[in-house]
Amino acid sequence: MNQMIKKLVDQQFMTETQAEYLETAISNKDNIIISGHRGHGILPLLATLGAVAQGVGKLKPVRNIENDLNDDLASYYLIGDLKEVDYPSLLLNILSNEKVSIITIKDADHSFSVMKLLSDVYKTNKEAAKTYQLIECTKDAEGTKKIAKIVKAVQDKEGKLVRSTL
Repeated sequence: MNQMIKKLVDQQFMTETQAEYLETAISNKDNIIISGHRGHGILPLLATLGAVAQGVGKLKPVRNIENDLNDDLASYYLIGDLKEVDYPSLLLNILSNEKVSIITIKDADHSFSVMKLLSDVYKTNKEAAKTYQLIECTKDAEGTKKIAKIVKAVQDKEGKLVRSTL
C-alpha cells in the first residue's frame, strides 16, 4: 500500500478496503471527484491521491488553465481549488477528453450537480468509456474526518449513470 494512503488509514480517515479500492481506481485511471467541506479533509485527500497518481503516469497540476490543460503527455490532471473558474465548464471540457483523467474536488462553494455534469459529458461526446469515483468526505459526531462513502458511476450505452457504492 502507498505510504501516503497508509497514513490516512492509520489516522482512520479511510479503511484499508477504501484505500485498496482507491489505489486500484487510480491504477485504472478512473476519474475521481472528492466532495465535502474543506474542513472535512478533501484537500489532504486530493494531495494524497495526486501523489499516488504520479506513480501511474504523468500528473499535471492545473494552476493556469490556458497553459496547463494543453499538456499532451498528461494522463491525469490534478485540479484543486482554483479561484474565479467556471468549474462545471472546466470539468465538462476535461471529462469530454477521452485521453485524460482528473482528480478534483467539489466543495460546498461549487454549486453544480456532479450527476448532471456527468450526463452532460455523455451528451457532449456520446461516449460511455469513463469510470467516475465519487468520494464523499465528512466528519463524524466526534469531529473525526473520514471518507463517508465511495460511489462508482459508469454510463451505459444510452448514457444513463449506473452507480454502485463501495
